This record gives sequence, structure tokens and C-alpha cells, in this order.
Amino acid sequence: MSDRSSRVSGIVLAAGPSSRFPGDLPKQLVPFRGEPMVRRVVRRLLASRIRQILVVVGHRGPALASVLSGLAIEVVDNNDFAAGQSSSIRCALPHIEPSAEAAVFVPGDQPLLGPDLVDLLIESFEGSGAPIVVPTSEGQRGSPVLIARSLFPELAKLRGDAGGRQIFGRHQREILEVPVADPLALRDIDSLEDYEELLQARRPETDSTS
Repeated sequence: MSDRSSRVSGIVLAAGPSSRFPGDLPKQLVPFRGEPMVRRVVRRLLASRIRQILVVVGHRGPALASVLSGLAIEVVDNNDFAAGQSSSIRCALPHIEPSAEAAVFVPGDQPLLGPDLVDLLIESFEGSGAPIVVPTSEGQRGSPVLIARSLFPELAKLRGDAGGRQIFGRHQREILEVPVADPLALRDIDSLEDYEELLQARRPETDSTS
């Protein structure tokens, strides 16, 4: 983990069953450039200024925990993962360090996300105090999303599969949008076509965790 650590925690959402992805493996366990996708995502977060990393697992939880063995993280079991992404957010909140000022919520299927983008969100939060920081590319909002501790009580009331974006409507004027140069960093994987496209992607790697 970076020696420039911040007061921001990272929550990797990896509990879902990947119902739209073909095959027996959930997409979090599918290999991406030599390692399971979720391990790649977590390893890249460890190179950022994130101070604490929680990985929320549910479907195939023991297998996910196994591929994350040896990494400086905490695995959180979400036994209610079938209730949607909001259940994973609620499950993670009690495990966030009391000193954390915010949390970055990271999909477990965003393999080209790099530590530089995560650090950009953290630095934007530190510089602005905005309670919600969202990366954008070509005018479209993406993930991961940083949410300040002041909004954790609202996250604790979430229900369904829409995740933290459910609270955006009440805070439109407080959202800081941060443009990013590399749209591939915001891409997640929903289908086999997405997976194959990102596997083939050629892009400059700005960190040592490619």
C-alpha cells in the first residue's frame, strides 16, 4: 500500500453472481492478463493512496477469498447479496475505519482501473471537500465513486441493486465531476464481448501494476 496513504477507505463490490456473464465462473474470478480479475482490481488499489481496503464477497465467497490470499485487505461476507448491490454497501459500512473521511466504491469488474485514477478522486476530495466525487469521460459519469462519511447514514438506508447512485438526486449541486483522460479506466465488464474487448485493449500503463 502507498506510503502516501489518505483518510479514505476503498470498498470493492464483488458479491454478485454475474448473471449476465457466460460460463461457470463469476466474472470476478475470470482471469485477466494473468490473474483473477478481482485480485487485479484489488492489487491496483493497493498501489493507490487508499488506506484501508474492504472486499465484499457473497456468491462464491470462499473462492474469492482464496484468490485474494496474501493481500493486505479485509474480506467482508455479504450473506444477503441476492438483495442487490445496496446490500453490499450496507454490509461494508460498519467495517470502515472510524478515522476514514470518505470511501471509494469500486466495482470488482473494472480491470483497467489504475491507482492514478483513484488518487485523482482522493486528491479532488481533499482539495474541494465535495461529498461526492465522480469520474467522467466524454461527459458520462463512471465508477468508482467517492462518497464522504457525512453521507454514510444515507447509504445505510439503500435498498435494491442501484447502489450509491440512488442518493445522487438529493445532492446534485454537491457532486464534483472529475474528467479522466483514459475512458478505458472506467469500463466495467458485463458481457463476454466487454471482456474480450478489454483484454485486447492497448493503452499506456502509467503504473507498475499492469
